[in-house]
Amino acid sequence: MPSPRRTRDIRLSVLVKAQPSEVYRALTSARELCVWWLDRAETDARNMGRWRMEWGVAARAGRREAAGYFVDLEPARKVALLEEDRTLPKGLPPLATFFIEKRGRASELTLVQAGFSASARGTELRGSVRTHWEDCLAKLKVYLETGRARKGETLDLKVRVPARRKKAAPSRRK
Repeated sequence: MPSPRRTRDIRLSVLVKAQPSEVYRALTSARELCVWWLDRAETDARNMGRWRMEWGVAARAGRREAAGYFVDLEPARKVALLEEDRTLPKGLPPLATFFIEKRGRASELTLVQAGFSASARGTELRGSVRTHWEDCLAKLKVYLETGRARKGETLDLKVRVPARRKKAAPSRRK
């Protein structure tokens, strides 16, 4: 008889009104990441290319830096980040994967981070990390749908995204 499962996962999905290529670029381009989420970033967006990210003091419960490698990139389809042990908090699974699927004129973005301990400490860590990823996905959604960044706020996936403002037509004066 197999032993009971001793790990828990995070799986979050959000529908984003953007093309898969735009979602992929926002997740892999250092310049884009710094617009909508991070304070500093370095990315080498290729398989086994390095990445490094820095957040403000308030973000990620005081955690300020992470580094690692892109281990599975498929343009407009998948971004997998493997974090290095030296920046990894104890108990945090090192692999987070974003899956991007076209849904009509939008993209469904699903984040999976698997392997959290089922212990009380693991459950607490999983809750904290889940809140971090909800904030990340909500900020990405707002950025891609409105062009506005909300880095200084903490968002959740229930945030209502205002429609992108249309440019006013030029007035015709006589």
